[in-house]
Amino acid sequence: MKQLTHIIYPITLNLLALALCLQSQTSNAQAPATVPPAEVGAQDGPMDAVPPTSKCSRDRKLSTTLRYAILPLNGAIGDATITEALEVFIKGSPASRRVNALVIQFNVTGGTQPDTAVLADQILKIRKIMPVIGVFGSVEGPGAVLPVLCDYLIVLNPSADGIVMDWAPGSDLSDANIAQQIQTNLSTITSRASDRPYLKNVLKGLLDPSVDLFLWKGSDGCPEAAESAPAGVDAVQLSSGKDSLTGMTGAQLVTAGIALGVTGGLEQIGPALGVKSWQVQVGVGEKILQEIQALKQKESDNLHFTIKRGFNAIKTAMNLTGAMIEAEAIAREADPRRQQFQGSYSRSWGRSGWRSSSGGTFSWRKNSDTAIDAWNLVLQLYRQASDAASSAKRVANELAANPLMRTNPEFKSDVNALQAEVDALMSQSGMLTVKGQNAENAVQWLRANYNQPVRSQ
Repeated sequence: MKQLTHIIYPITLNLLALALCLQSQTSNAQAPATVPPAEVGAQDGPMDAVPPTSKCSRDRKLSTTLRYAILPLNGAIGDATITEALEVFIKGSPASRRVNALVIQFNVTGGTQPDTAVLADQILKIRKIMPVIGVFGSVEGPGAVLPVLCDYLIVLNPSADGIVMDWAPGSDLSDANIAQQIQTNLSTITSRASDRPYLKNVLKGLLDPSVDLFLWKGSDGCPEAAESAPAGVDAVQLSSGKDSLTGMTGAQLVTAGIALGVTGGLEQIGPALGVKSWQVQVGVGEKILQEIQALKQKESDNLHFTIKRGFNAIKTAMNLTGAMIEAEAIAREADPRRQQFQGSYSRSWGRSGWRSSSGGTFSWRKNSDTAIDAWNLVLQLYRQASDAASSAKRVANELAANPLMRTNPEFKSDVNALQAEVDALMSQSGMLTVKGQNAENAVQWLRANYNQPVRSQ
């Protein structure tokens, strides 16, 4: 248990320079104001209209002032802390309320399709709250579909080497399922971007190595995609044989109209989008990270407490069972039907047969009161022991259903130890039930015969 806290929230440092960490970006952003900016309530849907530099009518309109936080998405997709940081952002933490735009920097080296789908959903959720602006570095693997889900995709210095969106089809799948899973992933992602009619063809070109596709920017500034390009336009041809990978460089993304080319650092993005005031909110990432750590610590403490509660319930049930067995022995000795009491109930023969003397009846009632109290104690201990055993079983079932059972060996070991104790305890349930029923029957019989002394049978 002493390692549970460290196991519950491991943070992969190179991935989670993440939690919107801004320290590394301050050299590219304008200096923060000495007075903290006022908090901005995020709006749902499009912001106030400001003409962007793009002419595409489908582009999201932006407000005149954007206060943005930065999310570096580095390494392989799959670190749970990334999705947790975004979830905190989505739910509107005190830190995220300071911003009305999110900048995601993509430098992804791999990941799985399920993890990609989770991030895709989160990006779309944030887009309903505020604009999401992707800054494209390089992406490989299934995560290549993520940058095109942002409201705007920015390529800083398009001529630079190493900026590429590259999907290795089926790289995370067995060969037998590649074709089927490509189609599944295509449907999954395109269904999440119904506002981008060209996107299905773009993604198909990325996902399917057998497809030849042309991409270009139309006269309206919007991206277009088809199996052939109009004459006289700068087009990008995605042509890949069955054995090669499909990818696009940063320059090609700009040519195709999928991304906006900007020369310079992050501070140049605002002017390129036509935003009058483009302000980085320093410290948002650190505060969200603190919120995540506090939440994980609370979850860790709760799990630790729950496991402890389960073991305490077992200890209580075992103690009560022992006390009940001892109380049962005392109750049996106190039962007025026992041989040692027989001399207390003197009888005499009369016209109607044998009758107990008044003194004998008094003694019977007095001994019955003592026995009833003793048997009631047995019955009370039985019920308390049963409740404690049931509580321990509920706790074990609750913990066994926790996802950590699949990923955390330390947690699994603790839960299995608890379950073994519960199983041993529940194996005595039949014995407990018999003793409880005997106690209840004894109380009922003594009350029914309270005024009639009865010889031991």
